[in-house]
Amino acid sequence: MSIFVIGMNHKTAPVSLREKVYFALDKLSLYLQDLLNRGLAQEAVLLSTCNRSELYCETHDINAIRDWFCAQTSLPRSSFESALYIYVDEEAVSHIMQVACGLDSMVLGETQILGQMKEAFSESCTAGTVGALFHSLFQQVFSIAKEIRTTTMIGACPVSVASAAVHFAKQQVADFSQAHIVLVGAGDTTELLIRYLKSHLAGPITIVNRSIEKAVALMGEGEGHVYGMDKMVAALASADIVFTATGSALPIVDKRIVSEVMLGRHEKPLLLIDIAVPRDIDPAVAELKEMNVQLFCIDDLKAIIEKNRRGREHAADKALEMIRKHSVEFISELTALDRVTHTIRAYRGQIEEICRTELLKAKQQLKIGADPADVLDMFAHTFTQKLLHAPSVQLRQAGVEGRFEFLHFAKQLFAIPDQEVESL
Repeated sequence: MSIFVIGMNHKTAPVSLREKVYFALDKLSLYLQDLLNRGLAQEAVLLSTCNRSELYCETHDINAIRDWFCAQTSLPRSSFESALYIYVDEEAVSHIMQVACGLDSMVLGETQILGQMKEAFSESCTAGTVGALFHSLFQQVFSIAKEIRTTTMIGACPVSVASAAVHFAKQQVADFSQAHIVLVGAGDTTELLIRYLKSHLAGPITIVNRSIEKAVALMGEGEGHVYGMDKMVAALASADIVFTATGSALPIVDKRIVSEVMLGRHEKPLLLIDIAVPRDIDPAVAELKEMNVQLFCIDDLKAIIEKNRRGREHAADKALEMIRKHSVEFISELTALDRVTHTIRAYRGQIEEICRTELLKAKQQLKIGADPADVLDMFAHTFTQKLLHAPSVQLRQAGVEGRFEFLHFAKQLFAIPDQEVESL
């Protein structure tokens, strides 16, 4: 049995593919329970974010797991299988740790991924797909993530996709402080966007969301404007920049909506930045360039993100060294535990076989009318002799060879008091 990682991320697949291989948070338990009900995995955690979809599992058949993973999308397997990666044991543990620390993120060192991984782990626990192995593994993962945050510079000046998106927008718009900003969605990413935007803007922000109450709570009473999704056109009518970051499985802003918004704006430009996966804005909106519409997605932020990465490479190298050490230690401990478990099972099997053999003899004696007391006495005597034969031979041989440390270990193994060892 081994620990595996299978998945795809921003390094191996563009957003157009990542959004098609995506596991919605509210359905994670269904996916996970399906895995276990099919007998494909013993333990599993499923993580799906804007930059990755990954399955962490304990299994004896990774090929069956790959088949299951590929079957969760309607895309032909040939169109995305080359984007998949698989890691096993030490590499798998190392990868999970790197993800938790933000070392495998599009924005190196970003902090949001750790919260997303903790949420995925919690959902997996609720679904009943986390046992002793993965509980131990993820406690180690969360511990090393905390250690790296506090002992390296990887967490200095924390950044995120949201901050990169704001920086990108500032580069596109000359008078950014006077821009009318509209945010679509009211989740964690929108909260980060508000935090980064407020220090740069002179005017209020507008939020569009399905839940008006959630948007108001996020914005703060009287601090901006809030619209429901049914008022999308009105909300975008005077917008200069629109950021979208919802959890919708389908686009919520299409070409028709944007065309309607642009009517009567007298060629006033509109900048749309979609940082959701799956995407919130239909890619066909990009065809409206003649109407002064510009559309960008999360993958368009890579230039800014790469600049941030170069400034953190030294801290990343130190963090990777720590992760290598911890992943090797975890697998070594797991291997040692497996050996101990195997030894215990083998020894238990030997004892049970001796017991079965002697019990069968005892039952045969009872069938032919032997005295039950005599049969029990003989069973106890023979079973004890056979049980002690191999250990006794090994202990005597160790004594003859002067391997007294072996006798010490035997005393610990059988919990024998010192005086009884001395009398042997």
